[in-house]
Amino acid sequence: MRLPVVLILWTGVLGAQTTPQTPVLKTETREVLVDAIVTTKNGAYVGDLTAKDFHISQDGKEQPIRGFSLESESASQTRSLVLFFDETSMEPQDQVAVRRAAASFVDAEAGPNHMLAIVTFNGSMRIAQNFTDNAGRLKDALNQASFHGLAPSASDDDRSHDPDKIEEEQALGHVNRNAMATTFGARNMIRALTDLGRSLGALPGRKIVVLFAGTLPSTADPRAEIREAIDAANKSGVAIYPVDVRPVFTQTDPGESPQLGPAGGYKRMGRVPDGAEGDPGATLPDFGAGSQSALFNLASGTGGFMVRNTADLLGGLQNIGKEQDQYYVLTYAAPESKEGTCHSLRVKVDRKQTTVRSRTNYCTEKPLDLLAGTTAGRDLEKRAAETQTGDIAASLQLPYFYIAPNVARVHVAMEIQAGALKFENKKGKLHAELNFLGVAADAGGEVRARFSDALKLDFDNPSQVENLKGKALHYEKEFRIVPGQYTLTITFSQGEASFGKLQSPLVVDAWGGDLALSSLALSRETHPAADLGLAPALEGLTPLVAQGVQVVPSGSSQFAKPEAAFFYFEVYGPQAQAARVRALVLDRKTSQQKWDSGFISLPPQSNGLKSVSAGSRLPIDSLSPGSYQLEVTAEDAAGKQVKRTADFEVN
Repeated sequence: MRLPVVLILWTGVLGAQTTPQTPVLKTETREVLVDAIVTTKNGAYVGDLTAKDFHISQDGKEQPIRGFSLESESASQTRSLVLFFDETSMEPQDQVAVRRAAASFVDAEAGPNHMLAIVTFNGSMRIAQNFTDNAGRLKDALNQASFHGLAPSASDDDRSHDPDKIEEEQALGHVNRNAMATTFGARNMIRALTDLGRSLGALPGRKIVVLFAGTLPSTADPRAEIREAIDAANKSGVAIYPVDVRPVFTQTDPGESPQLGPAGGYKRMGRVPDGAEGDPGATLPDFGAGSQSALFNLASGTGGFMVRNTADLLGGLQNIGKEQDQYYVLTYAAPESKEGTCHSLRVKVDRKQTTVRSRTNYCTEKPLDLLAGTTAGRDLEKRAAETQTGDIAASLQLPYFYIAPNVARVHVAMEIQAGALKFENKKGKLHAELNFLGVAADAGGEVRARFSDALKLDFDNPSQVENLKGKALHYEKEFRIVPGQYTLTITFSQGEASFGKLQSPLVVDAWGGDLALSSLALSRETHPAADLGLAPALEGLTPLVAQGVQVVPSGSSQFAKPEAAFFYFEVYGPQAQAARVRALVLDRKTSQQKWDSGFISLPPQSNGLKSVSAGSRLPIDSLSPGSYQLEVTAEDAAGKQVKRTADFEVN
């Protein structure tokens, strides 16, 4: 039996054939963590404050502080710092000093619990060196980085840099193409910074991005892109520290003389008087004013500061390094608000002659590491290190999907046997809770991503609980990670008595931006995408949707007749919409082909993205009980092919 592979032919699978949705557990928490750095007027760090000295306001209303700690150099949590070089805005003559200062900074900072990475932008973002504490590898990456200072998309035969051509176009009233390319380059750099900020959300604690930049065009007005970058950084706990690499004599400053910090190389950013440095309304009347305004806003919006003294770049960088160990962590319970809304934040300290820097907004979303620092979280950490697998059975699937080159979101799907759960009467409801901890570690045991969750299940009467016997609870979670080979350990418990543990390999292939496929998500449940607005349990998740159909990923690869089965995947690349796909089902024991869709064009999509989502029915009704492999191939117009496989069972 031959079935179509694309979702434009899903019409017959909705309605009666859609299986009833299994219970989905929902999290309800509004705890917000705010990092704050407090300094004296001369730039010295203040490390003797208590929770009573701080005040946090959300949208102008003060909030009670529930948690308080001071991160110090003795803390065991890994520090993560990224050196981000915007090659498109730096002049070649400025890059020698930048390289030298960065290399010295790497020598001083890299080491145990201090991980550094190097990222370059020359029209597109490239990871020159992933996180490591090896100073030699980091400096090798600095030496090999292709610093050139050219505007993006400028080929050798492009005459947009030719003075005669520019003068000719200006005489004709044409737009200067070089200026236009530079303007787009500035916007694209900030968009790349946004993608980087999002990807760093997978790492624990406060992260720092040091942005080396030169002159961004004053004709650019990337306010929307800057706001998006600030929001992404704040959601991921990232502070941005721009470094203006231009010579000091080009950095004119209106008004009073600069107020220098302890290294004499930067001005403190944060809550400052109107018109002072860090105020979004302040302007600088030199040719880099647009650049400065963008960099100032990125710093002040995320709790960083700006380094401007190129005569002492290393001194400025060293002061950035100190901030990894000199910040307070404050926690408060945010008032309930609609998911996805953003709120202004302000942190004040009851001590005169001090300055506070912190992020300036908070956007509601499900926290990635909800149980961090709690008793439940410590209990799960202990169980994860033990060999016992527990008494709560479950199964797990880990499809992943790219959100940017070399950044993936992993969609955790689990089926948990509900028979072991114990319910108690709580406020008239039969109530049960599960705590989850997920840790993705590389071959060396280094944690590369983690999440934790506290989940609730409530029923009105005993018959609903009775109906759960012999059935599975469906649970989903999403986290982000960079490509690599990992082991994901998920530990989950109900109090101290019952728990379960699963371990699974997680291999995320690298994607540089050309033709690529996501992994394959198997499913036994679909819904019209129009119903998504009525599915609050999906908070914090990216739903899998194609051609108006939402596909719910299954936590099990076991299928029984006559239930329906489906699969979902995404195709990426500049020519993704022109690609063709083919799906095969093979017998795992004999490799005999059991089903072939043939090559079929992908459905047209007008989302403006370089990706296409698709899927189909899985033809288990035509298969005998046994072990099978689903194989999906994507082929672009040039004949390049990529494949993904997923194993499944038919009972």
